Formats: sequence, C-alpha cells, structure tokens
Amino acid sequence: MKKLFSNTWFNIGIIVLIGLAVIFLTLSMGDADVILSTILSANIWYILLAVLLVLLWQFLVGVVLTILTRLTHPEYRYRDGYLNAFIAALFHDLTPSASGGQIIQLYVFRKQGVNTGDSGSVLWMEFIIYQSCLTILSLILILLKFAFFYSQYSSLFIFVILGFTINTLIIFFIYGLAKFAALHEWIKNKGVKIAYKFHLIKDPAKTIENIEIQLEKFRSESKKLGHNKKIILIISGLCFLRLLVYYAIPYVVFLALGSPLDFDLLVSSIAMGSFVAITSGMIPIPGASGGTEAIFILMFGNLFGSAITSGAMLLWRFLTYYLVMIIGAVCLALLRIRKE
Repeated sequence: MKKLFSNTWFNIGIIVLIGLAVIFLTLSMGDADVILSTILSANIWYILLAVLLVLLWQFLVGVVLTILTRLTHPEYRYRDGYLNAFIAALFHDLTPSASGGQIIQLYVFRKQGVNTGDSGSVLWMEFIIYQSCLTILSLILILLKFAFFYSQYSSLFIFVILGFTINTLIIFFIYGLAKFAALHEWIKNKGVKIAYKFHLIKDPAKTIENIEIQLEKFRSESKKLGHNKKIILIISGLCFLRLLVYYAIPYVVFLALGSPLDFDLLVSSIAMGSFVAITSGMIPIPGASGGTEAIFILMFGNLFGSAITSGAMLLWRFLTYYLVMIIGAVCLALLRIRKE
C-alpha cells in the first residue's frame, strides 16, 4: 500500500502532462474554433444524461461488490460498495494497466470491516464473472459488426482482435489451470523456468507459491459460485448492463453535440466503445492516457466526422476518466476522514 500511494503523485504528473498534450494536439491538429464552439454549444440535457450514465456505471460496480460481500458479511452496506467502487476506479486510472485497483480495494474492504480473506474472495468472484461477461459481449459485438468494422477499420482490426484474444486467453487460462492437472504441472515445472530464463520473473519459487495460492482461491470461489446459481445470474446481468452502459456513453456525448438519434448508429457506437476499451487496455500507461484518445478519434471519426469527434473525445474523456478520478479522490478522503 505504501508503494502504491508513493507512486500516485508521479502517475498524476504523467496523466496531467499527457492530458494537456492531448488537448493541445487535438486543438492544433483540427479546427480549434469549430471544436470549441461545438463543445460550448452542447445540449446540457444530454451532457447530464452522460454524467448519469457514468454514475450508473460505477453504481453497478458497487452493487456487484455489495451483493458478493453480503454472502459472508450480511451487514455490508450498499453505500460502502459504492465508495469502494469509486476509490477502485481512481486507482485503476492512476496505475499502469489498472494494476492498483484491486490492491486498493483490499485496503478499502479492511477499513470497512471486511477481513482480507473474505475481500479477496469477493474480488475473485467479481473477476471471474466480469471477465467471462466481457469476453462474451466482446465476441457478440465483433461478430455483429465484423463486416462493417473490417471494411472501415482494417488497419485497426488486428489490434481489436489481439485485445479480444488476450482477454479471452486470460479467463480460459485460469479455468484451464484449475481444471487440467497437466497444464498446472507444466506451468509449475517448465513455464516458470522459461519465464525466469527470459527475466520475466525474479523468484521462481515465490512465483510458484503465488500461483498455488491464487489457484486455490480460484477453485474455492468457483465452487462457491457453483452453489449460488441465482447469484451468478444476477451478477452476470449486472456486469453485462455495466459494460453496455459504459459503451453507450460516447453515443450520448455525440447526441449532446448534435448527432441525430439513430438506432443503428447507437449499436455501431456501442461496438466502437467496446473496441476502444479492448484496444486501449493493452497500453501500459496510467489510464492508457494518450493512446485512448487517439484510438477514440480513429474509431469514431468515420462514423461522425473529424470535428465533432474531436470535441466528443474531449468531453467523453473528461466524463469517463477525469470526473471519475475526482469523485474517487473525494470518496477516498471521505473514507479516511470517517475512520479518523
């Protein structure tokens, strides 16, 4: 935790510098007057709707955390789940590859009276279901918009498929480790040695120990979920809704900037939102800053035009990234003040 907090200010500095660079490049490479006038003339009601969707997106994360935590701690409150969700989002955005989110969640759970073992179980269950839903929904959207996407974005297609493949392999790899003893033994006896040879890990014995611990947790949580099929269905439905809400935010922002209501355009925007998330997830920079903005403009530019897309990107990025971090920072301050 100390290391995580100590790196925070450095990461904030990187994010601020990249954010300012993105604004400067967006305005200098496009028609700055048109972009600014487009943003300033945005429909306030659609902006408020976009803000509500951002809050709903994190609200659903909090609901999922609360439902899972109540399996072992019935007294856990929904407001604690929401607080946990926003603080986790803050550190997801502040750390490379969203690596700090789950660490801070363990810290928040402990402050809220949930022991490390139970909170670790909650995070494992949430990860299993969320990653499975993410894989399924991504596949549906890729198949649904394959012809359109391949014809319009052939140069980016490889990155979307690569991102989807990585997400899919993660969940299949974990399931494979848990279900197939041969794969488990190969990783222990050969896989770790290969990783050590290429300097991907520092301590083989420690790595094997961590694999065993995490694998045992995965098996335990999988069994627990298997006995709670109703919970699986509820959490899966909430995870699908959470993803769809997040992917729909860009479309609402475009509506705010004057784009017409169109169902086909909504579906295409949801697919594009998914592809932006999949691709930017491979960028190992805090919040994937810089890369996410560029991918957004490349993805949505063909659908809506360059000027409106540049303005939409700035608004969308503020709402889904900077606003969430601001709320997360306030929630972290409230947590610490309340405990003191």
